[in-house]
Amino acid sequence: MQQLEEFFKKKIKVMDMNDGRYAIGFPMYKIEGGMYEIFMVPTPNGGFALSDEGATLEELDKIFELGEPDVIKNLVAILRQYGCKKVGNAFQIDCTPKDVHIKLSYLVQAISFMLNMKIFYV
Repeated sequence: MQQLEEFFKKKIKVMDMNDGRYAIGFPMYKIEGGMYEIFMVPTPNGGFALSDEGATLEELDKIFELGEPDVIKNLVAILRQYGCKKVGNAFQIDCTPKDVHIKLSYLVQAISFMLNMKIFYV
């Protein structure tokens, strides 16, 4: 984790959650304040995934009518373009220690794209 933190030049904070997960706080702000956290979550196959643990969907619920089937369908299509997926309410991407920085970038880009779609609906 220390190497990952150094890679991002200390702009990103990595915190051990003491339950097998690590939280990665990064400079992307929520609508009502606070910063996003992405969690590195262990997977059953011994790897791990990066997950927003539902925070993005919660933010999007303030912008869109998520009950509309086409909205979720479109969000999933956007996630796929970035190599991400929707698991429950969470958006996530599988990764390895070698590509975690790249996959974090993909997930953050997908989240940013979805959150910035509000300009088309305001």
